[in-house]
Amino acid sequence: MDTTFLLAGGDRRQFWLSRLLRPLGRIYSVGVPELADCLPEAPVDVLILPTPCLNSSGRLRAAAVEGLDPAALRGVYDVHTRVYGGALPRTVEALLPGCGTVCDLLRDPTVAAVNGRLTAEAAVSLVMEQTEDTLFARPCLVLGWGRIGKPLAILLSGLGAEVHVAARRPEIRAEAAQLGFAVRDFETPGSAPAVVFNTVPAPALSRPAMEALGADTLWVELASAPGGLPADWQPPFSVLNGNSLPGRRLPRAAARALLEGILSREVM
Repeated sequence: MDTTFLLAGGDRRQFWLSRLLRPLGRIYSVGVPELADCLPEAPVDVLILPTPCLNSSGRLRAAAVEGLDPAALRGVYDVHTRVYGGALPRTVEALLPGCGTVCDLLRDPTVAAVNGRLTAEAAVSLVMEQTEDTLFARPCLVLGWGRIGKPLAILLSGLGAEVHVAARRPEIRAEAAQLGFAVRDFETPGSAPAVVFNTVPAPALSRPAMEALGADTLWVELASAPGGLPADWQPPFSVLNGNSLPGRRLPRAAARALLEGILSREVM
């Protein structure tokens, strides 16, 4: 018997997932961009929630601005339904009472690594589009050296940018230096870069280092909330919102990564 899938909410990653899943079973959807709402009459085998899962109001991210009420899904899942999504809340049981097994795809190392590379690629394209300028020979500062920061620094270097990396741990700075990047800590003010790419999900730069950034600097926020800018400080420079870039700019590639994470756990 065909596996039944329900894609609930999300962005164009869910749209592309629906296409990729068609050969594997029957597809239902609700609140997905460009797909008609079609709910099953019986609980589905697999329920795929958005990546990231919730909006600021605690509803499922969906095509509608206000999001999708999780209560709308009651009756279309049961204890046998496998639930997937990204950045899922810790209290999934309260969100979907009586659901089956739950998997946060962004905690899968392979999916997270691909998502980091896609974020890096999308961030570079976003900057080039917004500034209408080249990154060649321009000083760029990457804050953090994780799944986004490392591939981002490598990508920027390949484009000929002058790449600086800021990290707190000495061994991480040593790794970045071995790859040929200029390194610094978060405390010491340095020369103002043309672009700052923040991947740290909390303010990391010291206040003097922040204030040393000039009005011509462009800050690209790639981290999850609260991000790298202090809430009580009005920056003198421009800030680009880089949240959920894979879904916004590379949804087809991001959907393939999510599919791999799902199929690694499903027996079709």
